[in-house]
Formats: sequence, C-alpha cells, structure tokens
Amino acid sequence: AAASSSHMSPLFDAGVPLESLPWGSDGDGAMSSRRFQYTAEDGTKTLEAYFAWDPTALSNSKGAGLPGVLVAHTAIGPQEVFIHSCCDALARLGYCAFALDMFGVGSCVFDKSERDALFGPLRLDRTKHARRVEAAYETLVEQPEVGTSADIFGVGFCLGGMAVLDLARLQSAKRLAGVVSFHGSLDRPKVEASRTATDTTTDTTTEKRKNTSCLLFHGTSDPFNPPAQVEECLAGLDEQKLPYELIEFPGVLHGFTRPEKIKPEDAEAGFGYDERAAAKSWEMTKAFLDAGGRLQNCSAARS
Repeated sequence: AAASSSHMSPLFDAGVPLESLPWGSDGDGAMSSRRFQYTAEDGTKTLEAYFAWDPTALSNSKGAGLPGVLVAHTAIGPQEVFIHSCCDALARLGYCAFALDMFGVGSCVFDKSERDALFGPLRLDRTKHARRVEAAYETLVEQPEVGTSADIFGVGFCLGGMAVLDLARLQSAKRLAGVVSFHGSLDRPKVEASRTATDTTTDTTTEKRKNTSCLLFHGTSDPFNPPAQVEECLAGLDEQKLPYELIEFPGVLHGFTRPEKIKPEDAEAGFGYDERAAAKSWEMTKAFLDAGGRLQNCSAARS
C-alpha cells in the first residue's frame, strides 16, 4: 500500500556536500520520485521504498519502460541522503532506482543493540535475508515505469553489498543482470538457491540467460573482510557459477565511498574515505550497468 512521504521520517544527512559523493559530478537535476510502503518476505512486515526516475527518459522510451536498479543500504538503514541521492543519480542515468529496506523501522538505526535485534535473525538465516531482498526486487519490477523485459541490477554498500550478492546467490530473480558490491560484507553463506544455474526461460527461442554477474569493490585494508574471507566469498561464487570480478584498492579501508569517514576515530574503527577509490568504483559501475552487466566492459573504466 502506498504511503504519503509527508508521513515518513526525514532523512539522515551526514553533513557532506552532495558534490563530494561518488555520483556528485553526475548533476543535480530534480528527478521524479515517490516514497511508499511494501511488504517483506514474511507477508506481514512493512518496509519503506524510495523510488526515483527521469520522466523525460521514460517518455523517450516510447512505452518500453526503463531498466531498474535496486539500491541496498548500509548498516544504518535506507532513510539517509547518501542512499536517496544515489537513487537520484541513477535516475539521471536513465534507470528506475529503488532504495530497498531491510529493517522496516522507518528511520535510520544508530544504536548497535537495536540494529543487532533487527538484523541478527537475517544474518543467521541468509536464505531469509535473500528473500527480503527478493521482496524488493519483486516490488521494483511491478512499478509501471520499469520495462516489462528490461534488465534489473543491484548495487549495495556495506551490508547492502551482502544484500545484493545474496539475491544473486538465491538465483530467483531471472531479470537480474548484475550486482555491484561497494565495500560489501564478503563471505560464503548458505543460501538455498531457488533454481539451478542451468534453468532457462520457458521460451525455447530465447537465448539461455547467463547467471547474474557480480562486480566487487574491496579495500585491501578493510578489517571486516580479511583476505581469507574474501577468498571464501570468491570460492562460493565459483561454486554457484556466478561470474565475478574483484577490484581491489590497495591500503583502502572499509566505507571508502563515505566522505564523512575522515576522522581518526573512523580509521581506528576500520573506516576511511578514499576519493580515488570512490570515484573509480562509481565510474566502473556506470560502465557495468551501461553494458548490461557484462564484466569485460568495465576494463575501459579502469584507467
């Protein structure tokens, strides 16, 4: 059921200029948007979506609709300028962008005990976690601005990286062309896939669909993702036959896309903004999305 955005909480603002965000150079033109509620995988929990699109791009599609991008939030939740501005930037690039919600509390969560209570059950049951992301995917593809046969992508930051990777692992989202993890939680969970890697569409004239491509951006000094854990993540993707590319930034810490993470206490906690890593990862993401999730097309954006 839709809900008026006037009844929803204001956004958390970290206090950094929008132009300092990775997508800040992509313009600031106003996009059409709406905030509304949707239902979680359990059929009862209410979640909040932010949905943005460019009406000019939609008009130019001549009825075909636009491709979609799920945007998965960090550990504090989706109700922040960082996530909504990312959606707006993706809308300027011609996508329908949908900020999903893993918590369902209506505002950002800064208290660790509260966050653990909300997210702990999902962390323990990664299939349930993937199903919650799948609920967002299913809501996104139902939006009238999204093309009925258009590609869908996912991008996620921190815990959001884990979210979009788990959706790829679930293998139920048949239009999910690619996912991008920015300093995401990299591991090898047990996610019960909904279909095998060899499943095809019922239309025998249609070319077999490749599995979702996974583009991973990782700082080698990220203390939350040590090398052995990263290797386990890659081994798990190999096992599921999910194509991937790992882009590593030497000496870079966790949260490198967040311009506010520049204080000594941030570094002590393992967080650190890196302007080059932030800019490069966003440029490669745009190339990846523009290429329909083909990993080889990212190489041109490396230099």
